[in-house]
Amino acid sequence: MDDAKSFAVLCRDCGSAGFVGAPDPPYDCVVCHSRNIRCHAELFGLTIAHIDCDAFYASIEKRDNPDLLNKPVIVGGGDRGVVAAACYIARQYGVRSAMPAWQALKRCPDAVVIKPRMAHYTKISRQVRDHMLSLTPLVQPLSIDEAFLDLSGTQKYHKCSPAEALIRLQKHINADVGITVSIGLGPNKSLAKMASDRDKPDGFFVIGAAEAEAWLAPQPVSVLFGIGKATLKKLHAAGYHSCADLGAADERQLTKVLGSQAGRIIALAKGIDPRPVTPERAAKSVSNETTFSCDLTEFSELEAVLERLCGKLAKRLKSSQLTGATVTLKLKRSDHRIITRAHSLETPTDKAHILFDIGRRLLVPETQKFIPYRLLGIGVSHLNQASSSLFLDLNDEVNDKRNRLEAAMDHLQGKLGDRIIQSGRQFSRHRTGTQNDDTA
Repeated sequence: MDDAKSFAVLCRDCGSAGFVGAPDPPYDCVVCHSRNIRCHAELFGLTIAHIDCDAFYASIEKRDNPDLLNKPVIVGGGDRGVVAAACYIARQYGVRSAMPAWQALKRCPDAVVIKPRMAHYTKISRQVRDHMLSLTPLVQPLSIDEAFLDLSGTQKYHKCSPAEALIRLQKHINADVGITVSIGLGPNKSLAKMASDRDKPDGFFVIGAAEAEAWLAPQPVSVLFGIGKATLKKLHAAGYHSCADLGAADERQLTKVLGSQAGRIIALAKGIDPRPVTPERAAKSVSNETTFSCDLTEFSELEAVLERLCGKLAKRLKSSQLTGATVTLKLKRSDHRIITRAHSLETPTDKAHILFDIGRRLLVPETQKFIPYRLLGIGVSHLNQASSSLFLDLNDEVNDKRNRLEAAMDHLQGKLGDRIIQSGRQFSRHRTGTQNDDTA
């Protein structure tokens, strides 16, 4: 068969696959006559995929509450918060992730605004991840709702091409988890990620190696995977706006703009990306933060918020069997300037009372400046696996009592809910109106 006139064909409805030899690709499936088919000369030879859950948080909320199915849904929001996710109906009004909530509601006043349920979303994310791992151990998560997969060498195991296995995966995730995912398939990570953005929701898009440079040429440089905002700003200032501009660039001239990464970025603009898919690595940090309905200045109000966040952070650390050696306090001023203060511990911890003690110490000098803050966060880094063999300081009776008290509170809250026990400072905090707890 003449390769120049042959197409690999895959039906997304019935799953039939094969090759056709014709001047043009077919318009429908020869088996079920569906027009939901994918035709590409390289379709059955490509092995790198990017999978992205469609409007993840909003899709879960719609799945859990069918009454929301045909309504615009925003997850996040509040008067001072930002949009964490927007369903596709809300997006038709111009609502986007990270948009200020007031602006989103101005564009879509009928939107249903839902407070994020991060623990629930994380649980669903693990279910999706397990489906990915059923195809290949080479899964590299980028965030809670997207990951790269390398399906090289899996054809014999699955008895089909990676493309066919991915189509089946889409159906399994939809049937088992109740949400849709979009898939990009390509010869490398950069092209696969760009492909998944081209066909949403429930999409499947292919970019082959042979067409890559020509396909990329008219695209803005911002589409390239791994190009940060600072690099993008430098490129635009130097007159590089499209991938064609980068592809034609003199590497020595571009090096003056970008330094040692110039060659790598020129290669990306031509569709060349040697970066491997690397399996999941341990988290570098864990944090919780919240945005306030109105700016807070008083130490007592910020202290109450800090205590609650430390409790949530400690629960996440314990559930993941992690301890952190560096505690970081984050504050965002009303002018959006971010302030961070950190303290390193001699012994890593997962205890809420220790996190609160350190966070409180870091908070005190910042509140003496009488600066209004719109956000507060607490996090830990330099993570370690928690070990039951860690030695207790037998001379520290106070900490030992606090540890036992915290363990008892954890047990009670685990059975009856977090609100069953609250400190006095948290109980009197209702007037601060905090919202939008986020995790990282």
